[in-house]
Amino acid sequence: MKNLVISALIFASLFGQSLAQYQDEVLVTQARDAIKNFNIVTADSAYKAAMKAAQDEDRYNEIQKEWSTLEQINVRLTDGGRALGRGEYEDAYKKYGEAIAQMDASPLDIWGSFKGEALFSMGVVHFRQDQPLKAAEKYREAAKVNPAEDKYDKAVQQVRNQHYSEGHKFLRRKDYESARLEYEKSVAVDPAFASGYYQLAYIAKRSGNLKAAEEYYLEAVTSDATHYKAWYGLGNLYYGMGNNPKAIESLKTSISINPKYEKSYYVLGQVYESQKSSSLAISNLKKAIEIDKKYSLAYELLAKIYIDQEKYDTTISLLRGLTGTTVSYKTAYHLAQAYNAKANYSAALTAASTSLAKAKKKNWAPAQVEKGDALRGLGRNKEAIASYRLALEDARWESLAKHRIDQIMKG
Repeated sequence: MKNLVISALIFASLFGQSLAQYQDEVLVTQARDAIKNFNIVTADSAYKAAMKAAQDEDRYNEIQKEWSTLEQINVRLTDGGRALGRGEYEDAYKKYGEAIAQMDASPLDIWGSFKGEALFSMGVVHFRQDQPLKAAEKYREAAKVNPAEDKYDKAVQQVRNQHYSEGHKFLRRKDYESARLEYEKSVAVDPAFASGYYQLAYIAKRSGNLKAAEEYYLEAVTSDATHYKAWYGLGNLYYGMGNNPKAIESLKTSISINPKYEKSYYVLGQVYESQKSSSLAISNLKKAIEIDKKYSLAYELLAKIYIDQEKYDTTISLLRGLTGTTVSYKTAYHLAQAYNAKANYSAALTAASTSLAKAKKKNWAPAQVEKGDALRGLGRNKEAIASYRLALEDARWESLAKHRIDQIMKG
């Protein structure tokens, strides 16, 4: 019996030692897990409890060394934050750098969250000093170190969007060079920013640099294959360059992404009209108008095609109900053409007068000729001659206007 008691006591003693040893290992694991989650308070408490539970001096020193590393890193990060708050950017940057160096020197792979925060803070230092590209670089480094934290990517987007918004401000003021510089910064911050490339393409095209515009549009659709406006812009560019096959391909891609984007249908209508594919042009222009009932450009081109086909009743049906800003000088002109062709001279005179009132060019020759034809049809020959003479000022219409005047003069 005595031997059994002794054995039990020995077992209890050994079990207690084992449990105590196991307890400090659990606490150290808790501390390390807390560091991984950027929970400084929990890590500090767990390390201190582990040191109390240590069974010998060597184990105590081992735990104390880990805790000391945490303390030193935390002090540097805290000092860096205070310096940043005071605007002492150089000192803040130095403290964050020292903290990172100490993390890198640690044999433990537990510092991802801490390092991410330090890199992010270094990015803030750059941002406060108007160094957006350097700030974004640090934010991206932080995201690589700790991809689970989404605020780092959001910080990059914030810097990117700031320059993008500044670009818009300059663009509205027609300061295209300043706008270009801001949009370039936006894509430098985020090389996959499709909208930035789209704006750069617009500015390049406007300045006549079609090659650069094409490259920017291609960058946009490469970065984001669903950017339907970039596909539209690319198609419109190719149409202007006379590359109709590529224009059609790009515009159809735009439509496949967003079937409600009326501009793609309109330019596709232009392409087909230039190829004399009238039925395809008409169907696309009708689609553009179906989406946007006030799309003046689509009405203009569709009316022109109908006039060329001598479909005057169809033209009148298309245009006579237009009101407000949808009525352009060209829609009114085509309506005047159709009414004159149908011998409805009073309506033609009204439409031609509307065209002349809306045209930016004073005494726009095509509308003056239609006005003259309407006046002539109404028997107001003197007024008709006056209109034809105004059309003479445009060399392209001089021959026709002279012919009309000669016809009246000869009776």
